[in-house]
Amino acid sequence: MLEALQKRKYLINIILSIIAIGIIIFYSICGSSCSYLKGNIFGIDLKYIGIVYMVTLIFLSFFKKDLLLLILLSTGIGVEVFLIGFQIRNEVFCPFCLAFGVIVILLFLLNLDLKKKWIIAASIVIGFILFSIFFEGATIPTYDLKVAMSHEQRAESREQRDKKTLVYRPSQGVFL
Repeated sequence: MLEALQKRKYLINIILSIIAIGIIIFYSICGSSCSYLKGNIFGIDLKYIGIVYMVTLIFLSFFKKDLLLLILLSTGIGVEVFLIGFQIRNEVFCPFCLAFGVIVILLFLLNLDLKKKWIIAASIVIGFILFSIFFEGATIPTYDLKVAMSHEQRAESREQRDKKTLVYRPSQGVFL
């Protein structure tokens, strides 16, 4: 079975990458509670970075650039470790983000070449470190929208939400 997967590796890479792009698009139009989890790099929303990442994987798969695929996927593993840790630390979980992470992990496993373990390890560490330095994220608590609130209660709720919003500033190493 593994041999059959390896023969179709590039096609599977492309299909999984397209599915990941679909997940990002659905996430961006969905108004679920996970829309309160935000993040960016240099002011660019992670949704757009994720789409560019997957499009790059599609091109690398199409042109069968194994080493570049492995480096990019290994770096993606480091990034996903950081992002999953961010969700765990803040107790805010996004099923779309986690599904995207599962796809990155599946792609990584499909393209894994243990003969290049030093490149893999270095890429994972670099991805984690760079992301932890440049990532800015925020969590905004969700509220039960089924409960009808008066105008005064909504105003008070907004004030409480604003006070509870956490923004991660890597340069200061703290949540504000």
